[in-house]
Amino acid sequence: MAGETTLVLLTPIGLDAACWDAVDLPDVAIRRHEFPGFGARARAEAQPTMETLADEVAATYPGWLDLVGISMGSMVAQNTVVRHPGRVRSLLLACTGPSVDRDAMLRRAAETEEKGMAGVLDETLQRWFPADVRATQPEPAGVAYARETLLVLDAGSFADGWRAIATHDVRSRLSGIDVPTTCLAGVSDPVGTPERVGELAAGIPGARLRTVETGHMPHLERPDAFAAALREHLALLPERATA
Repeated sequence: MAGETTLVLLTPIGLDAACWDAVDLPDVAIRRHEFPGFGARARAEAQPTMETLADEVAATYPGWLDLVGISMGSMVAQNTVVRHPGRVRSLLLACTGPSVDRDAMLRRAAETEEKGMAGVLDETLQRWFPADVRATQPEPAGVAYARETLLVLDAGSFADGWRAIATHDVRSRLSGIDVPTTCLAGVSDPVGTPERVGELAAGIPGARLRTVETGHMPHLERPDAFAAALREHLALLPERATA
């Protein structure tokens, strides 16, 4: 494909473009994508799905895409490559697998609407950060950012995100992914466990499986380690095309 190559960063649920601020990003064309209802984006008029979010990514950025996604962002990246295979040059997929427990995701959506963001905050941070990280004083910058961002988030938008995640299942299409792929697991991640990330890596031909010493949010907990993994991934790719 002629034209530029863009590195597109796809965030976890509820977070915004600022979640990448602590990561030493490479000096290439980068776009920090925000999903509907998060960051500066208004809540979607209709319930998003993995299909609509993937189609939006493909429609927003021209040329080749190097997709980097964490958690929900990884799910959107997976759906983008199976729906728009001619647009994706490479994938870095972190902290999730090729499918989810749909009923559990729908329960989280309902719980968010019932309790509000303050009511689900502690449980969310427990999933995202190991206990020793949450107990550190003063509170680590990544945890503080997540706390502050989630508390001001509209609960309906967070619920929309969970319902979108509930539509994620690309297991039957993994074997058709034929782009360079790195699957990154946090060794103490209780959500996107190394086993779930390993299932993803095993299903994608030629995928590399790597680990970092973090929980579910490597770019917030260990931005240095995440940056190193990203640079290692990009170093394996052909030279990037320019416009």
